[in-house]
Parts: sequence; structure tokens; C-alpha cells
Amino acid sequence: MQNIINFCKKAAIFLPCIVLLAFSGSWIGMAVDFDSQSAESRSVISEVSREEIYRGPNPFEDFTFEKKEETRQPAAQPNPNYTVENLFFTSEESDIVLKKDACYVKNMTHLSADEVKNIMLRPVAFTVEKNSRQPQILIMHTHATESYIPDTNTPYDPSYAFRNTDTGQNMVAVGRKMAETLNSLGYNTIQDATLHDYPSYNGSYDNSKRTVEKYLEKYPSIKIVLDVHRDAVESDGRIINPVTSINGKEYAQIMIISGADNGYMNMPNYKENLKFASAVQNRAAKSYPGLMRPILFDYRNYNQQLTTGSILVEMGTHGSTLQQAINSAEAFAHSLAAALDEMS
Repeated sequence: MQNIINFCKKAAIFLPCIVLLAFSGSWIGMAVDFDSQSAESRSVISEVSREEIYRGPNPFEDFTFEKKEETRQPAAQPNPNYTVENLFFTSEESDIVLKKDACYVKNMTHLSADEVKNIMLRPVAFTVEKNSRQPQILIMHTHATESYIPDTNTPYDPSYAFRNTDTGQNMVAVGRKMAETLNSLGYNTIQDATLHDYPSYNGSYDNSKRTVEKYLEKYPSIKIVLDVHRDAVESDGRIINPVTSINGKEYAQIMIISGADNGYMNMPNYKENLKFASAVQNRAAKSYPGLMRPILFDYRNYNQQLTTGSILVEMGTHGSTLQQAINSAEAFAHSLAAALDEMS
């Protein structure tokens, strides 16, 4: 009987431990499984992030006008220059910046320098009819509300987000000047003024894709789609304005972005877009020396699969003035028209 009592006493001590160990094993197994699932989840998120980055950086990922308007405060003190530094971006040949004639291309792809140079300045895959009754060129703005530095006399406003729904102050104004100039030069151009990034920045490329597709369906004559933006460049807290002076007139420097396909981006004809981009770049560089920054040739989409004449055009930065950007829009339009004249 005493042996039974001793056994029960021992069991009272060890049985909970055994049960605890059993449950601990389950928890450990669950923890391992959870960690494994987390790793898988992280892998999926990482893949999504990589796909998203192909569409370019998004410095205003959570931007909404409603949020900015709620937090906007009246200007408190003058700051006539918003800490802007004017810089001239030079084009210099290097291992990644390739030169052919007057055209520079910054090659951020895995294509060799020889491959890219072989694409540059080759004949484009389409012709554009001059003085056509049907539209040949579409100008639109995925980020239409992008805007420029306020007038230097405007008081400093810390909540100013370089966004504006006023089409007389944002990218629509720049695109309007470009369209007017192209039409005056004989190239039938239409402009879409939809604010694809209003009220939310997110989803703007999906919005603009639907817009372009509607225009292409309505006007199959359209060969060229220009998505006109402005860049955003900062350094050590300073806003950088890439600017050049030509014959005493200030121009915001321009950068063309031509996307490339890494095999997963549904852009089988991306090399044709680069041919077109380099033709325009080359003409602009000759007509307006210093106006163009090197073409950015990178794994990005920007809906450039929709035509073989689709490019994204960055008109200055948020440190440029609207007038500098409008000057550049006119110069770019003249250069594009001259390039099309040469291609016909």
C-alpha cells in the first residue's frame, strides 16, 4: 500500500511535467510551422515588392489629397527659395551611360552595352502621318497633380506636398503647351487631362492604363503615347532643380524613361520603344544642347506595352518652376516634331 502511495506522489510531480512537455512539443511544432508560414509570407511580399518597384519609385505611396488638406496649416513664415539648389545634370559616357551620336542612355538592365547600342537610333517600327485628320499622338498624365515649386515670393508652407488639382498649375498645363506646339507643327495631337492620381496616388497607373486603352480603341491612328510627369530629386535636405540656360532662357532639364522587360512584365516590344525614345533624345540634344538628361532604360513598366511609341517624360523636378517646365515642353515638342520629320 505504501508503494502505491509513493507512486502516486511521484506521479503527481511528473505527470504535469509530461503533459506540459507534450503540449510544449505541440507549441514548438506550431511555432516552427508559424515561422515557416511567415517565411513563405515574407517571400510572397518580397516578390510583390519587386514587381511593384518595376513601376518606379513611389515617394508619395500613402498620399491622398484628403489627408493633406486635413493637416494643411496656413503659411507662417516666408522662405523665398524653399531650399532649392539649381544644378546642371551633365551627360558623360561611362560603363552604364552609353553614347551614340548625341544620344545618351543610362543602361540599368542586364543587356550588354553592345546590345543596347545596337538598339539605339535604329529605325522605329511605325510612321506618323503629318497633317493627318486623325490623332497621331496622345499626351496624358498618370500623375497629373504633380506640380512645381511655388513662386519664390510665396510664403513657406511646411505642408505643401508639390501636388495641385489646378490644371493651370500642374502637369496638365505642361502637357497642354506640348500639345499646342505639336499641333501647330502639323502633328495631330490630343491631350487627356484626367487627374488619374486624384484623390489617391495609389492605383494611378491602373487608372491611366484604362484611359489610354479607350483612346487607342477610339483612335487606332494613335502611334505615340507620352506620359508627361515631373521628377523629384533631393539631396541632404535640399530640393534639386536640374536647369539649363539656352540663349538666355531657362529650361527644366528633361529625362525620358524607357522601360525594359525582365521576362515577366508583358512588354515584348520594349526595344521598339527605346528606338523611338533614342530618336527623340538625339534630336533634342542637338537642337537644345543641355536640355536632356540621359534616357533611363530600366526594368519598369509604366503601361509602355500599349504601343511601340510609349515613353514617360519627366519635365524637371519639384524644384523647377512651372515656367521652366513649360519652356521645356515647347522645346521637347519641337524636337519630337523634327524627329518625326526625319523618320518620315
